Amino acid sequence: MTAPSTTSLLDLFGSEWAANPYPFYAELRANSPIQWDEWMKSWAILGHPEIVQLSKDDRLSGARISEFHESLPEQSRGDVALLAKTLSDMMLFNEPPRHTALRSLIKPGLTPRFVREMRKLIEDSANELLDRVVRQGRMDVIHDFSEPLSRGVIAKLAGVPDDAAHLLESWQGLLHEFFTQSSAQNGRIEALRESFDRGTRARRDGTADDLFSQVISPQLRNADYTDDEVFANFLLLIDAGQATTTHLIGNAVLALLQNDDQTRLLRESPEKTTNAAHELMRYDSSVQFTTRIALADIEIGEQLIRRGQSVTLVLGSGNRDPRRYADPDTLDITRRAADHLSFGHGIHYCLGASLALSEIDVAMRTLLRRVDNWALAEAEPEWLDSINFRFLKSLPITFEPRD
Repeated sequence: MTAPSTTSLLDLFGSEWAANPYPFYAELRANSPIQWDEWMKSWAILGHPEIVQLSKDDRLSGARISEFHESLPEQSRGDVALLAKTLSDMMLFNEPPRHTALRSLIKPGLTPRFVREMRKLIEDSANELLDRVVRQGRMDVIHDFSEPLSRGVIAKLAGVPDDAAHLLESWQGLLHEFFTQSSAQNGRIEALRESFDRGTRARRDGTADDLFSQVISPQLRNADYTDDEVFANFLLLIDAGQATTTHLIGNAVLALLQNDDQTRLLRESPEKTTNAAHELMRYDSSVQFTTRIALADIEIGEQLIRRGQSVTLVLGSGNRDPRRYADPDTLDITRRAADHLSFGHGIHYCLGASLALSEIDVAMRTLLRRVDNWALAEAEPEWLDSINFRFLKSLPITFEPRD
């Protein structure tokens, strides 16, 4: 192993990098795309090709929840025991064969064809939300638009009943809560479980009429899934489909506000929004890291990752790697960037990618069609205090209505 770097990804908590971590990534990458982070006790993988290679290496495991939970002090273990159990039953934190089985449970509900059938719902929702604020000439993009848009779509997809819809409000992400050792979401999870369990029998016998139940009922009849597994992956739909997409849209709007030339290009050529969605995700992803555990020794580059060591795939850095993207710190909506890392790679590639892209596409088209001369209402948007998640606390803007 080379000498450890004197800097750490934990430096991102400093005020210098809170609003923009990408120059910091560039500094680290300039030393090496693979380096040991002594403070995090993890290998930091910063380069695009290295992240792609390791994402497809079955000697790395995403099943990391139990190990982290067991490493916590007794009091903290108790606080997040419910979160640990729920996350451990999600496909995202499992490896084959269990990962394959859990992925098969959800996959039929997130096919591109199924998502295309939902596009009208997304368009109607986006317009209804803008109808409420467009005449005011001011809104908070997160709270007035992207959060209720993604919440409404995922509530429809996941079959959250109306009497439980309030439980999805202000969702910040279960993984963030787990790694910050917060028990704040326990009550919400328990209430959602109570609501979910009311439909368990109908879901299993095929008589439930919500979208989620319709797509998973055949799998429930043909495979042996526990109620805990079904609920956990129902929560995964909500967690990934709501919080992540909310802030992908928010970050995309902020990027366009800061790049007037790209906004003009999209207004002139709205058909470019589909391609632009990939570039906007590459430019500023709402998820910056994902972590793995080495199941065996792995040689990559000139480094040796030892069995049992942690590996942090820094997706935000790989998305700005100049070896893969020319002039990577420039937003270019004409760039072909579909191989960005924001959806992950390999067997853990995000099942909800088509849905997220559709929501970003619709959100951008609708906003640019209905508002003009938009501008930040505050000079410095505030970010959630996290190095892993690029979540805006709010994004107030002013604009002129176009219709």
